[in-house]
Amino acid sequence: MIRRSARTALAAAACGAVLAGGLAACGTVQQLNAADKVSKAFETFGSGKSFSAKLSVDATPAQIQAFGTATGEEIDKDSAAALSAVSLSIAFSADKPLKDIQPAKGSGNGAAPAADPSVSASYTLSGKGGAPLLELRQVGGKAYARGDLAGFAQLVGENAAEVEGLAEGLPAALGNALKGQWVGFDAKALGSTGGAGGKGGTGGAATPAPTLDPKAAENLNASLKGILTHDLSFEDKGKQDGKERITVTAPARKLTDDLLKAVEPLAKDIPNLAKLPKTAPADVPDRPLALDLYLDGGALSAVTFDLAQLTEKAAPGTPLPLRIAFGHDTPAVQAPAGATELTTEDINGLFGELAAAGGTGGTDGPATPLTDAQIKELTRDGAMNEEQVRLYNAMGLGYQDIKDLADRKA
Repeated sequence: MIRRSARTALAAAACGAVLAGGLAACGTVQQLNAADKVSKAFETFGSGKSFSAKLSVDATPAQIQAFGTATGEEIDKDSAAALSAVSLSIAFSADKPLKDIQPAKGSGNGAAPAADPSVSASYTLSGKGGAPLLELRQVGGKAYARGDLAGFAQLVGENAAEVEGLAEGLPAALGNALKGQWVGFDAKALGSTGGAGGKGGTGGAATPAPTLDPKAAENLNASLKGILTHDLSFEDKGKQDGKERITVTAPARKLTDDLLKAVEPLAKDIPNLAKLPKTAPADVPDRPLALDLYLDGGALSAVTFDLAQLTEKAAPGTPLPLRIAFGHDTPAVQAPAGATELTTEDINGLFGELAAAGGTGGTDGPATPLTDAQIKELTRDGAMNEEQVRLYNAMGLGYQDIKDLADRKA
C-alpha cells in the first residue's frame, strides 16, 4: 500500500505542479486571484541560473506508523524511521538563465542525447540526518559519483557488514566509491561503453526520435488548456508559516480520463503512448484530490500532497504528506575535490559485471536460488566468499552468471 500510494502520489504531485504551471498560458483563468498567483509563481521557474528541489515524506515515524495501522499495513519502528528520514534532492545550475538552455541533440548513433556541458546537475539520495547515501554530479561534461553502501543497508534494516563484502569484490576505485569516496569519469565514455555495440546495446542502426505533427501538437495544447480551465479549481487559504498557501483541487478520475483522451491521438506518432490505458486505472479514486502550493514572495517554495487522500481506509487525523521543497538561485553545482579518475578499463569492468545480470536473473525476474554445492563450487578458488555469492544471487544473478564473474576476478 505504501509503495503503490507513493508512486501514485509522486505522479499526482508532479502532474499537478506541471498542470498548474500551464495556467500561465491560459488567459481565461487570470481573472481568478488564486490561479493568477499560481500562474505567476510558475513563470519564475527558469528565469534564474540555478534551481533545486527536494522530495521527502513530511511526517514523523509515529505518524507513519499510525498511517500504516489505519490502512491495515503495519509498519515497524525501524522502517518508519527510515521512511521519515530519506529524501531525494536534485539541483541544476548554468551560466545563463535555465529557460535559455536548448535541448541537446543526439549523436546520431542511437545513443542517448549528449548532456549540455554548460548545465551542471546534482542528484542526492539522503538518509538519516541528511547523510548522503548516493550522490551523482555532472559538471562540465564530466560525471562524478559516490555512495555509502553500508549506510544504505542500515537504512533498509540490513546488516551493513554483510553488504560491505560486495564492494571488496570490485576494482579498487569502484569499491572505494561505494564507501563514500568520489570517483570521476567522462560521461561520454560511460555512454559509449553501455550503448550500441556493447553487450547491452542494440548493435543496429539508430532509431529516429519520434516527431510530432505540428497540428497534433496544437490540438494537444488546446486540449490541455481546456482541461486546466474546467478540471482544476484554486482556493487561496491565506498565510501559513509566513507562506501563501493555495490549494489546487481536481476530480482525480475525470482529470485522468481527460488527460488520457487528450494524448490518445498522439499514439500513432509516439509508439510508447499506445501502451497507456484508454481510461483511468481502477485504483484512481473517483473523488477530488487536493494539492497544496506554498508561495514565498510570489515564487513557489513547496508543494505537498497527502497520501491519505488515496485510500478510504485512512481515517481523519492520519495524514501522510509528501513534500517537494523548491529552491531558486541556489549555489551552483561544483565538481567535488579529490575525486579518483576512473579509467576505461574500470568502466568496462563494471559493465561486464552488470551485464552478467542479463542472463538468468536481472530484469527478467529473480534468479534460481543457489544450492549448497553450487555455493561451495563458486567459492572454491577464493575469488569470492560465501557472502558475496549469496548477495549476487539475491541481486538476480544465477549460477553461471556468478561463475563467469568469479572467473574474471580470478
